This record gives sequence, structure tokens and C-alpha cells, in this order.
Amino acid sequence: MNQCRACLSTDLELFLDFGMQPLAGGFLTKEQIPQEQKYPLRIYVCQECGLVQIFDVIPPSTLFDNYLFSSSTVQYLVNHFVNYAKWLNDNYHPEFVIEFGCNDGVLLEPLAKLGIRSIGVDISQNITEMARGRGLNAITGYFDYSMARDIRKKYGTADIVTGSNAFPHNDVPGIILNAAHEMLKDNGHLVLEMMYAGSLLEKLQWDSMYHEHLNYFCLSTLEVLLQRYGFHAVHAEIVPMHAGSLRVVCAVNESEYPDATVTEMFRKEMADGYQVMDTWRKFATDCKRQIKVVKDVLFDLTHGGYGDFPRIAAYGASGRATMWLNACNMDYLEYIVDESQLRAGKLMPGVYTPIVYPARFEKYPPSFCVVTAWNYFEQIRQKHPEFEGGIWVLPAPEMRFV
Repeated sequence: MNQCRACLSTDLELFLDFGMQPLAGGFLTKEQIPQEQKYPLRIYVCQECGLVQIFDVIPPSTLFDNYLFSSSTVQYLVNHFVNYAKWLNDNYHPEFVIEFGCNDGVLLEPLAKLGIRSIGVDISQNITEMARGRGLNAITGYFDYSMARDIRKKYGTADIVTGSNAFPHNDVPGIILNAAHEMLKDNGHLVLEMMYAGSLLEKLQWDSMYHEHLNYFCLSTLEVLLQRYGFHAVHAEIVPMHAGSLRVVCAVNESEYPDATVTEMFRKEMADGYQVMDTWRKFATDCKRQIKVVKDVLFDLTHGGYGDFPRIAAYGASGRATMWLNACNMDYLEYIVDESQLRAGKLMPGVYTPIVYPARFEKYPPSFCVVTAWNYFEQIRQKHPEFEGGIWVLPAPEMRFV
């Protein structure tokens, strides 16, 4: 029986079912097509605390052992982590930081430039090798109690333990929380950045709901989980990353009181019904409507409904792209553009669209380009002023042609 990861209730409702889907990050070669697997993708909400979560858990080794997302290839993320390092330094003046889910060292590097000692932990061997190749201290493995104890014995306790877009990936989030507790000083802080359930609702971001993202927290649901493990939120804010992420500072010291940002966010979440079942039922209805509109319009566009058969491609071979291409049956795209060396040259999961470098887009521009990485549209458009004669198609938050 499924059990809520925050409050342990078994009173859960399935409200959105995507059927069988490939892994969002399962980019593959032509030879790997026969071995590709699809898995059920069903989204539940807890009727006790309101946590939105997925219980179709894929083994982490399948998802992350050879991970094909390098954060430093996305300039927007590089800028975010430079700013985040400065924010940590300005607000908490840490001497020693531990980051779990450190990827290729995109945060470790700006921390080092600020003179802050830091260690990263990530389960992806290929990605941590990239970080170590940049001279950063990155450990391959799981950030659990044993790992934290070993790091503590060797390096001492930390002022900050942080994770960005990694905490919600855990089927048993208490493992991370126990590890953080072991690692932190008595006055230390756990700082988490994660996709925000409120941003999912406001911008209809069903395209970020895939197998590796197991939990979709708002502050209220996160607080339920935190308090079970001796933490409490003392500061909260929304940052622009991934079209709206929650940054929350958690304390272990019981005498440290929350600031006004926590109270205000709790108030807003209650007023907007983030923990109400009907809110998520409406979200599911709106998602299905949006998928149908994009699917029908693009099919008609590319299959003669609007005259000649135009050339159509997409931009941004991300997890969001996998969701869009498969949910809308977009197996007819000529190619999809991505500048990551880990993905270019491979095929998109499920539909097998070839992933190409931007040079192909510049040399052979299509008539229409679907911006699957719609949250980075302005940066993409600025990179390609030569696409003036083509038409950008933004599928979300509302479908539009630019």
C-alpha cells in the first residue's frame, strides 16, 4: 500500500495518469531502441497533508548511474548558481558547505571562488568525474547517514548542507534529512531548492512531472516532513529557476524562529488551496485540455491542415521535451536542438527524434520550432536572431506563436 512520504497517511488519490511513459532522461542510440522500456507514470495527492507524489519508483541506478544532464551547459543555471553561492555567503557566511546532488560542480565552483570550502556528493559516476576534472571535491555515492558520518570524521561538521533539484528525487527523503542532521553544526542550516508545487499550479507545469521527480512540495507539505526529522523552516522564498522553485532554509536549533517569509508563504498556500484535493483535480483537467490543444494544432499544422507540409523541429532536449513529445505523439519532428555534448547525437526517448547541435538549426532552419524548453525561451531567441523568418511555437504556459 502506498504511504505518503510526508505524513505517512495511506489516504491518497490518483488524480493524473500519463499511462506508460519512457524515462524523461533516457536519451538513447539507434541500437538501444529495442531495449527501451516504458513505465507507468501516475500522480497522487495525499488527502491528509496535500503532498503531490509519484509511487512508480524507478531504481536510482537506472536513472542516474550514467546521467545525461550537465548543469553547466545551461548558462541560465550557471548564472543561478553563481547568484546562489553569493546569497549563501552574504546571508550565512559559511566556512564549510556540503552539497548533495552536486552534478558537475556548477555550485561548487562559485563557492570555491568565494573562498568557501565545499564538498559535493552525487550518485552519477560520469557527472562527478566531470566535477573532479575541474579540480572540485566531488564524491560519487549516496548522501546517507554513513556517507555523512565519513565526511564528518574526515572534514568536520558543516555550516550548510544544500541540495538543488535533488531532494524531491528521493523515495525515502528521510535518508537525506538524517544525513544532513549528522553533518550539520548545532547552529547549521539545511538549504533546499526544489520545484515548487505552487508554480506547477500557476503555470500548469505538468511537463515537469516525470519519473525522477517523485515529490512536488509546497512549504506546508515540506514542513510536515521536516518536523518528523528535527528540522523546521526559518526562511522561504520563490526563485526563478525552472519557472519557479522553492528555496527554503531549515534549522536544527529549536530556538531559531521562522522569519516573516515563512508565515506569509503558509498563509498564501492556504488561501490558494494548495493542499485541497479539488485544486489538483482541476489542475489535471486543465493539463489534459492543454495537451489536447497542442497535440491537435501541431498535428493539423504538420499534416496539411494549414496548406503545405511545413518543416517543424523543436528546441531543448530536456525532460520536459520528453513529456511533450510523448504526450502529444510528436514523432514527426525533423530534429530537436540541444547544445549538450551528453545528448546531441542521441535520440529522444519514446519518439526517437534525433538530437542535434544548434549549428544544424542555424544551417537548416525549419518553418516552425516548438520550444519544449519554453521556460528558457527568451535566452533561446536571443541566441538565434537568424531565425527571424521562422515561427517559434511556445506550448506553455499557454500555446502561442511568436
